Amino acid sequence: MPDTGHTRNRTLAAVLIAIAVICLALAIFYFTQKTTFLAGSPAKIQIKHGLLFAVLAIVSAVGANILWRRDS
Repeated sequence: MPDTGHTRNRTLAAVLIAIAVICLALAIFYFTQKTTFLAGSPAKIQIKHGLLFAVLAIVSAVGANILWRRDS
């Protein structure tokens, strides 16, 4: 019978990697495009939103790394 804890950690790590990639894409979008998407201000480059998504990408990647190494 397979170890469910091992599989669960790997699955969660993969989900965190996917979240990190999406957050990184959104961070790049907010740093490079003038937009009002998810922002209430006039169209401009949204530095705060970009920083938020960059930090979320880093935290997700670190969490995935910790879960992935726990299984080794």
